[in-house]
Amino acid sequence: MENKLHMPKKLLIIHIAVGCVVLLTEIALVVTIVQLRRLSAATDLLASQKEEMSIVMTREQNEMQEQITLLSNQLAEKIAKEEAEAQLFYPKGLPVSGKATILSQPSNAVPDPDEEGQVEEEQDPIVVFNVQHGAKVMAAGKGTVVKVEDDDEYGRRVTIDHGNGYLTVYRYNDNPKVKEGDDVSIGQLLFEVNYVSSKVGYQMMYDKDFINPMDVMEING
Repeated sequence: MENKLHMPKKLLIIHIAVGCVVLLTEIALVVTIVQLRRLSAATDLLASQKEEMSIVMTREQNEMQEQITLLSNQLAEKIAKEEAEAQLFYPKGLPVSGKATILSQPSNAVPDPDEEGQVEEEQDPIVVFNVQHGAKVMAAGKGTVVKVEDDDEYGRRVTIDHGNGYLTVYRYNDNPKVKEGDDVSIGQLLFEVNYVSSKVGYQMMYDKDFINPMDVMEING
């Protein structure tokens, strides 16, 4: 201290200035270290948050994919169920069971003209079955009975609306087992055959026009 007091004034100032610079440098270094540590901590925190967010996003994506898969499966099941249900209303089943054979059926061929070049007007297409005792006349598809009426040729007639443009007509000489307004399922009994041998007439309409039932029936179904 005594030496410093005896230093020339200029050297003393320089010495003090150098000391201040060193002190400021040390302070700046400490501040830098503190800032670096804070920055490192912040970086670690961001990395941790990023990892957590990535985990959360992955979990949410997996959950969303599971939901999409579940909804897709449910939709596919619903569509398949609706298609299967719709098939029940399609009158492709046979209208008779038991001992029955086809006596006559419509021809899709265009009739030949007569000598005057006129084509005889065709009757509405009809399939005629020969049925034996114990056979049954059944609904060819699911639907609603819209008519139960007398039939001049066969005795009685039942008409079923299948709700998809198709109507089926069952003609037989006995009292029907259903009435107007009844909902029927495919294969449901309409007439029971109690005669040794008799005829059943079967017709089909689509969009109010008669069509050939043979084009729709699954003979081996």
